[in-house]
Amino acid sequence: MPFAEASPTTIALVILVLVGLGSAVLLLLEIRNQRLARRLSEATAQSRRRRETTQQTGIQIVQRNTASPGHRLARLIALNPSRPQEHPAPWPLVLVLAAVGGAICGMLIAAMLGRSLAIAGGIAATVLIARSVFAYGTSNYREQLFRQLPDAMGMIVRALKAGIPVTEAIRTITRESPEPTRREFAQVTAEQAIGVPIETSLLNLYSRTGLREYGFFAVTITLQQQTGGSLTETLENLADVVRKRVQTAARGRALAGQARMSAVILTVIPFVALAALSVLNPGYLQFYFTHEKGPTVAAMAFGLLVLGVLTMRGMIRRSLAVT
Repeated sequence: MPFAEASPTTIALVILVLVGLGSAVLLLLEIRNQRLARRLSEATAQSRRRRETTQQTGIQIVQRNTASPGHRLARLIALNPSRPQEHPAPWPLVLVLAAVGGAICGMLIAAMLGRSLAIAGGIAATVLIARSVFAYGTSNYREQLFRQLPDAMGMIVRALKAGIPVTEAIRTITRESPEPTRREFAQVTAEQAIGVPIETSLLNLYSRTGLREYGFFAVTITLQQQTGGSLTETLENLADVVRKRVQTAARGRALAGQARMSAVILTVIPFVALAALSVLNPGYLQFYFTHEKGPTVAAMAFGLLVLGVLTMRGMIRRSLAVT
């Protein structure tokens, strides 16, 4: 069949073209979302100026329409173009590097299993690489917010005890807290400046970050705004609970050091064994260089080793995830 006769270079180019089309779709989606967000903010500001009184809102989170193909593709690779601060590198660069890695994997699959599975395997590898990078950046970003949350909560409690209103206490966080907490609460302050109620802006904060502790904070503020009560005492108890959760998570990361060391040892052992065999019995490894199927077997073994390392790393990170 014609596809079976295609060269690995052609297969790699096809994978790069397909990934490039996906990247273009994501870029157009980001531009459209930025335009919609700008128009929405302008319309919200105008409506807030005309409104004389602000009605209390219930505890609810507005669900965005994520049924479009672009949103599904972004969700598949764990990409959020509207929040570049969560990613370790610009997302177009990550997609290009992932496409290059997918093309290399497609060429290896073409050499090992035939060209019929090369494109599917290359695209799957591209998606896996991109998703791993974006998920890693998002996880690190949330962990930073989680570790800084007790100090931010303590700052709010101290401000409330001094008689400062809660809105001004939140502005204090935007001035004195480190990144990325400062960035997130600066957006909360900006929403309040255009007339968004504080409970709504805090619920938006929880929706953006996905941290349960921000959700607890938003619900606490909302209930106090609607029913009254001692906000200082409630937030002080919440800050103590959050601080204990952070300490427990730190203890869990320390205990996971043994699992990480086991993963490192299991990764290093094959290379140590190969080095020892090359010294003790050099002819034993000639199969991988002289036999027709030698490189294929070596590539399959290396691929399985990488897959095992990624699986162990994923299990460790998932068990220590803050959300």
